Amino acid sequence: MSGEQKEKNRILILGAAGFIGTNLTLRLLAEGEQPVLFDRPEAVYSAGVREAAEKGQACLVSGSLAEAGRGGCIAQDLLEKVDTVYHLVSTTCPTNSNRNVAGEMEDNLLATIRFLDRCAAAGVGKVVFLSSGGTVYGKHQTGLCREADEAFPITSYGVQKLSIEKILYLYREMYGLDYRIVRLSNPYGPYQRPDGVQGVVTTFTYRALSGLPIEVYGDGSVVRDYIYIDDAVEGILKIARLPGNHRLYNLGRGEGRTVLDVIGAITGVLGAAPKVKWLPGRPVDVPVNVLDISRFRQDFGPFSPVSLQEGVRRLAAFFGR
Repeated sequence: MSGEQKEKNRILILGAAGFIGTNLTLRLLAEGEQPVLFDRPEAVYSAGVREAAEKGQACLVSGSLAEAGRGGCIAQDLLEKVDTVYHLVSTTCPTNSNRNVAGEMEDNLLATIRFLDRCAAAGVGKVVFLSSGGTVYGKHQTGLCREADEAFPITSYGVQKLSIEKILYLYREMYGLDYRIVRLSNPYGPYQRPDGVQGVVTTFTYRALSGLPIEVYGDGSVVRDYIYIDDAVEGILKIARLPGNHRLYNLGRGEGRTVLDVIGAITGVLGAAPKVKWLPGRPVDVPVNVLDISRFRQDFGPFSPVSLQEGVRRLAAFFGR
């Protein structure tokens, strides 16, 4: 492959300093890729990513998605050299997105639309969008959520994710812009903030290791589909790279675990039960959310993510315990 061909196959990651972005970046760097990494100016990259950037193995670009959509931050000539965009960025999360619905739509949905306009004009090969398998389906699902099911999100976060999915379909029809949508379940693992507002497994494991109480909303019966980050990245790359029969895929373990199960897994790994602080349930918490991943397996072959207890063991090792 010539230098010119390699240059025109660059990868751009939006939200590269975040949890998923960091793990995806480290995987791509290990494969010899030299991605363009985009995040807000105050974002903090992991030591491994910073070292790669200092060696010229990655290009760091800072700004907001809104600025990028208006033509700033990411130069058009750079965008014209990009083959694949991984869109991982969001300014909000499910638990707080309903506080300012209009603002979140401006910062995420409209900013994405403007950026996709630029991608179409630049001839970007493919956009891989990280949607949310945990929020787009809504609260009426009590079994496995399938891609063909109707989606009725109960948070602004889920609405903006679903809206971007539809815009991608529209831009495929209008401009031929190729895309893949990953409806990811609940990932956890290294580089996820242990003191953030997302990530039950990571937060609980870190607090238990630190001797701090964990906070449980409701009675612990909420069911989620938890997937270790290495497995999530592997699945994302398969969806992005392989010629599947669809453009929309669920990605998770495909089985549900309650919050009490998470506590049990942590207890099994650490040998002691964490302290629990019980709090009232929250209206934004969907009671049951488990993803049907049969479409993914049909198109990409066997997929056997690690168990919850094994994932907790690896996470505890990452925290140095």
